[in-house]
Amino acid sequence: MENKHQRITQRQGNRIFILETFSAAALFLPQIVLRGNYGSGILSVGVVWILSACYVLIASKVADGIPMEQVLKHHRWAAIIYYIRFWINAAFFYTYIVFMVGRYMLPQNQGFVIGFPLLVLAWRMNRGGLKERGRVMEGIFWFVLLPVIFVLLLSITDLSFKEIAVSDFQWKEFFKGSLLLLALLHPMELVWFYRGNMSNGGMKFRTFFGIGILLIGIFCAVVGSLGRKLTLYDENPVMSMAQGAAIPGGIMARLDIFLIAFWIVGVFCVFSGYLFYGNEGLKHVFFRGRMIGNLLSYGGLFLATNVLFHFWYLIWNSFSCFLYANLTIGLLFPLFLFYMEKIRRRKI
Repeated sequence: MENKHQRITQRQGNRIFILETFSAAALFLPQIVLRGNYGSGILSVGVVWILSACYVLIASKVADGIPMEQVLKHHRWAAIIYYIRFWINAAFFYTYIVFMVGRYMLPQNQGFVIGFPLLVLAWRMNRGGLKERGRVMEGIFWFVLLPVIFVLLLSITDLSFKEIAVSDFQWKEFFKGSLLLLALLHPMELVWFYRGNMSNGGMKFRTFFGIGILLIGIFCAVVGSLGRKLTLYDENPVMSMAQGAAIPGGIMARLDIFLIAFWIVGVFCVFSGYLFYGNEGLKHVFFRGRMIGNLLSYGGLFLATNVLFHFWYLIWNSFSCFLYANLTIGLLFPLFLFYMEKIRRRKI
């Protein structure tokens, strides 16, 4: 990523990080935390907030200004691994969008009415390179986050702090809940692909602070409104929380529709990111790799989702395995890859 189409500003990089890290995790976070740490979930959220900031700082230190694209040019086997992994991740999030739209917004499971245009928009945005992607993400930043903040603020009046507070602490549960949440935030690994292309510095402190506030806010709003038990067993607790929140005066009764419409845009940022970064690596592996990658990514994703959609509940039951796999491969593999690249450069 050395040409002018692959440079982004510091603000664009920071906003990309917030959207890609938080958007995908928001709907799953409260339930995933309680699944591992029922008695002291709020502590797991706080610790993972700190760990995610440390991870990004380590990534900046290890990368040392080297763009991921230069690394993949010399380790083509890694580019293939990334492409396959990122396509699987994109398929998961895209299928989830189709499932949620079919359930909450459109009748008779017509989620593909929105799903297909999203694929076209992802292709249109990504073909302009990282610079174009950065501009789009910067433009929709508040469009995605303001509705979430609005719903969180409305939920404050109904919070039960007894449900949020620590009721029982066990190290095993604390470790499990923290590990699950850290795995849920695996899209932060994408920072490796644009950190080396940011102008005028790296990540700002307020970016990490904002991520932490959002993570704690969504956990407190859902658990405080529904209670731990209902949050743990509800199929979509964030949507249930939004259904319970109301604007004074009865101006808008269905805030869940309001929230999911903007959440779709947020998850669009994530699955389009996986497609973009996967294709960027593949173009160095094959002749006309970008064209091959686009055909397999966008066309293959649309065709595969028609099948995956019918097995969604089976896929959802394996969600923890999906998370642990991404934690192990996604967060640790780049460290190993950049270490190998530094060894290669020393030998030159």
